[in-house]
Amino acid sequence: MATIFASPPCFYALFLFFIVVGIAEHGQMARRIDARVNIPLCASCGALLFTAGFLHNHGGERYVNLYLLLLLLLSLLPVVELYRKQGSGFRNIAFSFHALFYIALPFTLLTYIPYRVTGEWTPSIVFLPFLLVWVNDTFAYLSGVCLGRHKLFPRVSPNKSWEGFAGGSIATLATGAWVAPLVEGLTRTDTVIISCLVVIFAVYGDLIESLFKRDVNVKDSGNLLPGHGGILDRLDALLFTIPAIFVYLEWKY
Repeated sequence: MATIFASPPCFYALFLFFIVVGIAEHGQMARRIDARVNIPLCASCGALLFTAGFLHNHGGERYVNLYLLLLLLLSLLPVVELYRKQGSGFRNIAFSFHALFYIALPFTLLTYIPYRVTGEWTPSIVFLPFLLVWVNDTFAYLSGVCLGRHKLFPRVSPNKSWEGFAGGSIATLATGAWVAPLVEGLTRTDTVIISCLVVIFAVYGDLIESLFKRDVNVKDSGNLLPGHGGILDRLDALLFTIPAIFVYLEWKY
């Protein structure tokens, strides 16, 4: 995540990669239940959505017209299904639009967050959700291993416990309060509220990704990171926390 602090173009390149690979992983999982996502076209739509958001914020209002181009490209997704003759067209279209909503949209919203708060690229604000999610995941795991007795959601994720949830929550709230002076443009109240959003939405992000993998009978979303799974395995909690943080900051600022 050093690219967040390096420069906006470095951030753009890394997260564009995450979006394209994430959509490809989503499409490969969907194939296991006979949904044949048009991965090249869907990834192109996701890339254009993210590019439009990034350039709109970083380059100015003249780039907002990229969203119009995106609308045209999105209209091709169902049209192309008329000619593909692979699997169920209705299912293919549904999974394609879900991939855009689930993967590309959160990271596009992330590009708007610093500009809504300070009016400029502010790495500390962008990095904050990642830091809090990492703290939450780490301490939830450690607390669960040491103290876990009561299952949080055994039908979907039998390894998660209420004790792990409590440990992760305490550590996340403490971290949010502690780093507040280091996050430009946000007050301590803001960082604590954002920490609360992470505590709530990160666990749902993990559980929903686990639900997807359980339904298609896979252990990991991909094998890009040996021993750690795929991009979606690493970023699933953020896919739910970023939109929640965006809504809060948009409402306040």
